[in-house]
Amino acid sequence: MYTLAGDPVYAVLSVVPFVASIGVGLTGIGIARGQFVPPRFVDRVLLWMVAGIIAVASLNAWIMAGVLLHVPWSPAFDPTGELFSVIPFGVLLGVLVGIYDARRLDQQRSIRRLNRINETLRIATQEIVNVTDRDVLARAVCERLVSSDLYDGVWIGQYDPDDGAVNPVASAGLSEAYVESIDVTTDDAPTGRGAGGRAIKTGEIQRVEDVYADPSMKPWWDMFERLGVESLAVVPIAHDDTVYGFFSIYADRPEVFDERECEVLSELGDSIGHAVTSIEARDRLAERERELARQNERLEEFAAVVSHDLRSPLNVAEGFLDLARETGDDEHFDRVESALARMNDLIDDILTLARQGDAVDEFERVVFRDVVERAWSTAGTSAASLRIDGDLGLVSCDRSRLRQLLENLFRNAIEHGADDVTVTVGPTADGFYVADDGPGIPESERERVFDVGYTTAEGGTGFGLNIVREIADAHGWSVSLVESEDGGARFEFASVDVAARESDAV
Repeated sequence: MYTLAGDPVYAVLSVVPFVASIGVGLTGIGIARGQFVPPRFVDRVLLWMVAGIIAVASLNAWIMAGVLLHVPWSPAFDPTGELFSVIPFGVLLGVLVGIYDARRLDQQRSIRRLNRINETLRIATQEIVNVTDRDVLARAVCERLVSSDLYDGVWIGQYDPDDGAVNPVASAGLSEAYVESIDVTTDDAPTGRGAGGRAIKTGEIQRVEDVYADPSMKPWWDMFERLGVESLAVVPIAHDDTVYGFFSIYADRPEVFDERECEVLSELGDSIGHAVTSIEARDRLAERERELARQNERLEEFAAVVSHDLRSPLNVAEGFLDLARETGDDEHFDRVESALARMNDLIDDILTLARQGDAVDEFERVVFRDVVERAWSTAGTSAASLRIDGDLGLVSCDRSRLRQLLENLFRNAIEHGADDVTVTVGPTADGFYVADDGPGIPESERERVFDVGYTTAEGGTGFGLNIVREIADAHGWSVSLVESEDGGARFEFASVDVAARESDAV
């Protein structure tokens, strides 16, 4: 009787299940390591393996049943062994189908996610186009990204190249305490070697698929653990060669940011950088427009002065000159000289006021006491006295314009006070003051004294205190008028950069 036991074909076929088993084992190892399918689809592949076993075993049982109906039974035939011999084929079939199914689902999931990302970023880009404020822009981006449910937290940091740090300016999905504790730098310290520091230095997006597997993220591991952060991406905000900062995106699961998603996020970073550049350009243009408006206002004031204040002494001079011609009396020439002197004073003040409109570009540290004494030597009188209250220290300023400021204050005190008026100059917590013991200025008039043309002194030009305010503004200082301890006027200047006192100066 012929049997298959000695048939070489049968011998080869009998080895196939063993080879299939080895293949299934290797495939299983690859799946466990995440080589064939993402970890989230492993369970689905296992179900397909069970289904494959059931399908192949059922098919084999059906075939054996048909064979047994037409072929006589042989004691050498082992139906159980035959049934179990096809299990590796069922497993292999299930694995192949499972891998295909998992990849298909993963691709569909990636497409849906990418579509949501594109839609979110499209809306975010539309929202930032017309934003005119950087803080509003930062908040809008953070809120839009978190509201999409794609990410768990976002914060935007502004890069300060002077101190090499990135300071948070907006966030969403993160606690205020966490945002305040963020410490990211761009130096060689541990806080500068993380993804944030790398993004600033390279200008390229940095993605961290597993924050706990990246040693450079160790300074923030404790914070990430409290927040449940598993992966992140840091996207630089830049335009041309200028890096403004970055936005950092957190996710509560690893391996979130694939290559295509990073490309889209980089495009958003470029869009934000372009928006910031536009905002800064608009701010500069608006400041220029305000400056032009201030200049036009000064021109109108000058025109009013030229047409009115200069015309009055000019008419006086012309009138007394005619009288001198008619009468030959030399006294009339004295009146002409007085009117011309008045015109000269007005012209000097107008020119000074015109020059004070520009901001101070170059500051120098000067010994304040020296500037005060030089100004007094020009504007003071023998009857009046100057008192310096304490150590005035060093002041960062434009020396010439600060002297002009002091000269105008000294003249104002002398013109409105008694002949023996005392003027005091002293330091304050954030600047200095100039006070006198004259009659003072009523509280209701203190805001008006800085207006062009305001004066209560006979023969005053009405420009002196306006020049004082213009010089203070040009330095970035604020000036206020209060009553002095002696009942006179006290002008206080704040936001002044006062360095070491004279005794500490070298």
